[in-house]
Amino acid sequence: MTIPAVRTTDLPAPAPSARRAPRLPALGALAAAELRRMLRNPMFAVGTIGFPVMFFALFGLSAVNETTDQGLKVGPLILVNFGAYSLLSLAMFSFGSAVALERTGGWLRLLRASPMPTALYFAGKLLAALCFSALSLGVLYTFAHVAGGVTMPVGTALLLLGKLLLGMVPLIALGLCIGFLVTPTGAQITANLVSVLMSFASGLFTPLDQMPAFVQKLAPYLPAYHLGAVARGTVAGQTSGEAAHWLALATFAVIFGALAAWGLRRDEAREQ
Repeated sequence: MTIPAVRTTDLPAPAPSARRAPRLPALGALAAAELRRMLRNPMFAVGTIGFPVMFFALFGLSAVNETTDQGLKVGPLILVNFGAYSLLSLAMFSFGSAVALERTGGWLRLLRASPMPTALYFAGKLLAALCFSALSLGVLYTFAHVAGGVTMPVGTALLLLGKLLLGMVPLIALGLCIGFLVTPTGAQITANLVSVLMSFASGLFTPLDQMPAFVQKLAPYLPAYHLGAVARGTVAGQTSGEAAHWLALATFAVIFGALAAWGLRRDEAREQ
């Protein structure tokens, strides 16, 4: 018995929408799911929103009405320092320990087997992190304004928000390095150590001129130092040296991004 040949012209051509799903709705759904994950995790919310507010209440409220030698009010400077700490903490835990758990728990392996591009997944995480960061900064500013009377012009506040979120990119890249290069247990500890030690060494918790000499020399090699300098310069109206800090932040983003990409490729090679 002969089997009739099937002509290729008899087969319907796949519709363009079947070959590639719309990226924008998928990105929005991923970001929304990541935001729900953050909000449903009480410890994550406490660490990234509650701790900066608590630290400001404990160490900043008593000094908000003081002035510097240049005649600047200390309150806004303390506020942006703890805002930078909030972003550093969020980057370490959302992209450090969380990615390490997803990597070893099989979620990223399942993701690679699906039609969804890996880059889209991380873009969703990035978008969710930026939205959550804006929420964290808003809560911190509201507390500082209500409890300490800290204020700043609307234009300055919006410009500061944009600069902080943009300057968070190298911190996210550092978090991805931790997520792809460290085990989940080690990533949790590393994220804690990096967020706390870097905050001290960058002058976010204590002015650098009150720190030991070796810490002052180390600070320019830390991304949080440059982010804090950009934020303080913005509220003080002193932006003449800002370009050097942005160049340093861009360099950190490239270096940490390259390390994270290498860690991702190494992780993929292990599964082949």
